[in-house]
Amino acid sequence: MIKVMLVDDEAIEREGIRLMLERNRLNLEIVAEAQNGEKAIELAEMHKPDIIFMDIKMPVIDGLQATKEILSQLPDTKCIMVSAYDTFQYAQDAMRFGVKEYLLKPGKVTEVIEAFDRMAKEVQTKKAQVKENETIRGKLEQSNALMEMELIVSLMMDHVHEFSNWDQWFDMNNMKGFVAVFSFSSEYLNPDYHTKGEWYRLLKQSLEEQPLKCFIGPLTSFQVPVFVKTDENESKELSENFAKTVIHSSISRLDGCELIAGIGTQVANIQNFRISYEEATYALALVQNHSDANFLVYSSKLEERRKEFIPYELEKNVLEAVQKGDQQDGMKAFEQYFQWIQQYANYNVSKVQKATEDFFIILTRSTQELGLDQDFSIPLLQYETNMQIKEAAKIHILTIIKQINDWRANGVKGLLVQAKEYVTHHFQKTLTLEEVATQVNLSSYYLSKLFKEYFDKTFVEYLTELRIQKAKTYLLNGATPLKEIAINIGYKDPNYFSRVFKKETGLSPSEYRHKYQ
Repeated sequence: MIKVMLVDDEAIEREGIRLMLERNRLNLEIVAEAQNGEKAIELAEMHKPDIIFMDIKMPVIDGLQATKEILSQLPDTKCIMVSAYDTFQYAQDAMRFGVKEYLLKPGKVTEVIEAFDRMAKEVQTKKAQVKENETIRGKLEQSNALMEMELIVSLMMDHVHEFSNWDQWFDMNNMKGFVAVFSFSSEYLNPDYHTKGEWYRLLKQSLEEQPLKCFIGPLTSFQVPVFVKTDENESKELSENFAKTVIHSSISRLDGCELIAGIGTQVANIQNFRISYEEATYALALVQNHSDANFLVYSSKLEERRKEFIPYELEKNVLEAVQKGDQQDGMKAFEQYFQWIQQYANYNVSKVQKATEDFFIILTRSTQELGLDQDFSIPLLQYETNMQIKEAAKIHILTIIKQINDWRANGVKGLLVQAKEYVTHHFQKTLTLEEVATQVNLSSYYLSKLFKEYFDKTFVEYLTELRIQKAKTYLLNGATPLKEIAINIGYKDPNYFSRVFKKETGLSPSEYRHKYQ
């Protein structure tokens, strides 16, 4: 609907144009009338009309001055100047303000309608362009958010070979910052997919409101890793203020859920993400064991404590070997790790038992990051010597490695086949990676990585491939309208479907139908 305002000091002139428009065009609404330029400026600001029929000779403020004022505030508004004076000077002055239409009184019906149609076409074209730009901007923002999430996943999994690919999206060589790992703690024992999704959405909203750029990772096992980009050398105060602000903002929105965080130190380059990430997860673990704090920033004091009480590198070597399914490296790393445990415990059997049991709790969390939801904790109280504890632990680790390898070889393949089948049967509707991941009980980021590794194409590429193949079938069999085809294969926006089709095939849907049907 085109919003129209009529401006003339003579009521009969306004009424005349109103009748011409309303009797000949249905796609308009007269939103305001003004008897002088001053009132026109006021009403234009209030109603924001698309088209103004503006008389030139009026008291208080004339039409030319009013037009100049209005277009300075509403540059997309179109003005049609109306005058009883056929002088070049008036037309020239109006053109300086961007006015394209000039009518002489008394205006003929055909002249008024033709002038309106020309301006209405420009208005509608501009609105369509703005809407399309907003749609494209929204899709770009969504794509960028997904790429940022994929970047965090790659960094968490230490996929250093992918850095050159990420440079196409982000300036990887000039990105310093720190990692924050947020964790949800809820009164709900087993929150459903929708509840966790809402928590994640609210945390993202709080993070996106921060002045610092945040690269937000996926929600996995109640935790969300975030890389916070900084322009200057980061201070502890900056990290603390960031954590306080995000937690306070999120808690005010979350229902039945608490939020805590661990913050790592700044790294000079995002390629060193793992350093800050490991610091942040360690700080988070300390927060989880101290109910009086809701966040902790890693510091040199924690570094000393970490070295003194936790053999971090030795522990990490065991975890990584188990995750990879490497028995030899796993056994070698555990031997070194267990030696340290004995020394730290002064060879006290009960302390060695407790430290080793704690390790298997950490190992369980580590394997859950892969998407293997199984409890690998083990009681060791029945063993009377450190040697017995070590041998039992080694046997248990070998069993875990075998389960992980079997799961990768069989279970994962089966889950991926299920995922593929689910996509095949549901690609006609709006489908997300998160929905498919939920169906096969894998985390979305791990499903994404496995999909690429096993099928040599991303989830989005496979989904697009299915949709384009189905679209080709529709195009070659019958005369189904393009809009209907787009909806039938899962695209809500026909224009977006056409762009995707042309990108994949080199032809627009219409060109493809004409060439091959």
